[in-house]
Amino acid sequence: MLAAGDGTVQKTIKYTLIEGLTAEGMAESLVQQGVLTSADRFLQLCSTMKGVTTNELMIAPGEAEGRAYALEGYLFPDTYEAYEGSSEETVINKMTTRFYGVISEAYILRAEELNMTMDQVITLASLIEKEAKSADFAGVSAVFHNRLKKDMPLQSDATIQYILKSRKLIFTAEELATVSPYNTYVNTGLPLGPICNPGKAAIEAALYPDGDLLKGGYLYFCLKEPESGELVFAKTLEEHNKNVEKYRALWQQADEANPG
Repeated sequence: MLAAGDGTVQKTIKYTLIEGLTAEGMAESLVQQGVLTSADRFLQLCSTMKGVTTNELMIAPGEAEGRAYALEGYLFPDTYEAYEGSSEETVINKMTTRFYGVISEAYILRAEELNMTMDQVITLASLIEKEAKSADFAGVSAVFHNRLKKDMPLQSDATIQYILKSRKLIFTAEELATVSPYNTYVNTGLPLGPICNPGKAAIEAALYPDGDLLKGGYLYFCLKEPESGELVFAKTLEEHNKNVEKYRALWQQADEANPG
């Protein structure tokens, strides 16, 4: 708590936003933790970026056209403190300021080596964050980098989850064909923008994929049993299909236990 100039005491709130939350997920968490009373204006600002502190590392408002939220990907997950009753601008600016404090010159130079913009790096990192646990981040990055080089669709289920706002592990052919610039089954290359707000480990993985899997030409991965979140990697479609057949029943059980 801090005494203001008029003698009143301002209460501070300490709150944590975890890696992988979407803008909507962060808004919900901020309300639950008592930082905000409503998610509405927060999400409006995430779309318009009005009153938000940005710099050249972040996407400009005009470049975010068509994205669900212009600030998706740039709301850095961390533990923060704010005065009770702080404005949405204050809360957002803490996160965007933290974001470009994390992005070092080494990251920028590495992105240039990969011929990627930082926005592309953050978009890739958001897929990595949603597809894997941290132990498999670099492996997933290698698979996605290999697919991008071959102009293959990334086929990231995480992008379908984002479009449909679903946590399912198995999607129908119709769902996988959903028309959206975020759909990496229908479109090649990266999706329109980030699908969540990744942490530092996922950003580093996007920049530094696993060298062995990269050189080995690995193009596939799938979930083993959902509880652990561990992945299994494959070079060929034949190997991948065998892995899918082996673990699919466990995914079905998880979907039945946690519908939606």
